[in-house]
Amino acid sequence: MKGDFSRDSFDPHRHFTQVLMQQGRVQLDADWNEQVAILQHYLRTLAADLIGPFGGPAADLGFGVVTDPAAVEAMTDRLGRPLTTERVAALKKRLADGDFVIGTGRYYVDGFLCENDEPVTFGEQLGYPFDTDTTLEELRGVNGFLLYLDVWERHLSAGESPDLLEVALGGPDTASRAQLVWQVRVLRGDAALACQDVGTLTRPAPPLLRARAAQPATQPDACVIDPAARYRGAENQLYRVEIRRGGPARAAGTTASGATFVWSRENGSVVFPVTNLADDSRAGETTVTLATLGRDRRAGLAPGEWVEVVDDASVLRGAAEPLRQVDRIDADELTVVLAGLGTSGTGRNPALHPVLRRWDHDASDPDRSEAGALLVTESAAAGTGWIDLEDGVQIQFPAFAVGGPHDYRTGDYWLVPARTATGDVVWPRVQSGDDVEWEARAPHGVEHHYAPLAVASMDGNGFLTIEAPDCRVTITP
Repeated sequence: MKGDFSRDSFDPHRHFTQVLMQQGRVQLDADWNEQVAILQHYLRTLAADLIGPFGGPAADLGFGVVTDPAAVEAMTDRLGRPLTTERVAALKKRLADGDFVIGTGRYYVDGFLCENDEPVTFGEQLGYPFDTDTTLEELRGVNGFLLYLDVWERHLSAGESPDLLEVALGGPDTASRAQLVWQVRVLRGDAALACQDVGTLTRPAPPLLRARAAQPATQPDACVIDPAARYRGAENQLYRVEIRRGGPARAAGTTASGATFVWSRENGSVVFPVTNLADDSRAGETTVTLATLGRDRRAGLAPGEWVEVVDDASVLRGAAEPLRQVDRIDADELTVVLAGLGTSGTGRNPALHPVLRRWDHDASDPDRSEAGALLVTESAAAGTGWIDLEDGVQIQFPAFAVGGPHDYRTGDYWLVPARTATGDVVWPRVQSGDDVEWEARAPHGVEHHYAPLAVASMDGNGFLTIEAPDCRVTITP
């Protein structure tokens, strides 16, 4: 959730049942958000316990795979009306070209309610193609692949969803939103797959991270505190550490590419709506026209900072768009010139709500960075391998205790609250023998949930066949 939050205080292991507001007290965003998280946790756990890991109502079982053109004619829109003649013709054409329709209805995945209001084809999903191996063209002639549902939550701010703004307020944004995202995707294997192979998508052990304020190298006098041994920022911050390129960490002593990360002191919430992109191939740069340059320096831009251009399609695809460095800014024209040329079409369609997102890391050291991001380096010991962010905030990626290495995935993130009142970060500590260590924690998100839909095969002409019965589970009243 890349929002302007103070922190994420919800912890399911504390078993809180509600947040109780007290009279005359300061109100914090974290308290209100924790109350919602407590309720969501209860409802989703209850739904998963009753339904199981996945299932849908018999009366409105959704996400069926439709390949019969005759079935398209009986489909309805979100208001229950028959589809228009033009829409029926468009769906039939896509079927003839080798696509397939995802049926309407409801389905629960790990307690998350997924709803498909209108029929859509696999290739029409926003974000398609999700990877190069599962395009409709690449699936021709492939037998026994698994169609599955990928479910996760996406954060939307006013920059990414302008309709959240209340026009009567004259511009300021208020609350943001969490949106449930479902996508029908394809899993291929060396041999024919079965419904239970959806379990291979879940990581057996997620990567870990520790965070702390800087510790003194030596402490000669118990009455003297090293001024460098604390969080030294002027403001309270919520640092976001996010995996940029997935895979294992770079092995020690090698130069092979490995997982990378970026960080933001504002939880990645500093975004600027993009109104135009213009490449200058002769100068080797891109001029980005923005709707605003931010309300102040805290939410502004400066030359040398690293940014990325993203839009709805790239976010839903889970793509790590190229990081670009700000070269210069024209405040009068609301333009930002980025070094280098764009390598994709991302950000060029206004209907996809393109935004420029600012990151705050320094990628100038070639030994610690690659392609504008920082290299993930793991450490087997709790006292070594700490990576400096800024103002005394440090992180560490612990190595996998048994086997390994960790499987980092693009989008994995951790949140590190830093507080001026204590000169420290808010991070749990655990007892380790006679010592107290900072806890190694799994990512705060993005948490993906999976459900199998059907095992399918496609012939060379693009005709899809579904093994009967499909993988969906039906629940009855």
